[in-house]
Amino acid sequence: MIAIIAQAVAYVIAIVVIIQIVRLIFGGSWEIENVILALVVLNITLTFGLVGYVMGISSKMFSVNTRLEKHIGWHKGLDEANRQE
Repeated sequence: MIAIIAQAVAYVIAIVVIIQIVRLIFGGSWEIENVILALVVLNITLTFGLVGYVMGISSKMFSVNTRLEKHIGWHKGLDEANRQE
């Protein structure tokens, strides 16, 4: 959920920053410090979005790992009561 929200916010910030950079090139509306600050905020937002995405993938990988471990145990003839952790 965090990844989706952060992605949406990042897209909005990216659009605003791109518009302001284009306006700065063609006559300026923001000072350069404000553009740099907006880029830093965009970077931080994208980082949080990426962290949320990686956390989601990590939990899915843990689920697959657990199922794979049970399946391999089944091939070895182990059931849940006999499995050694």
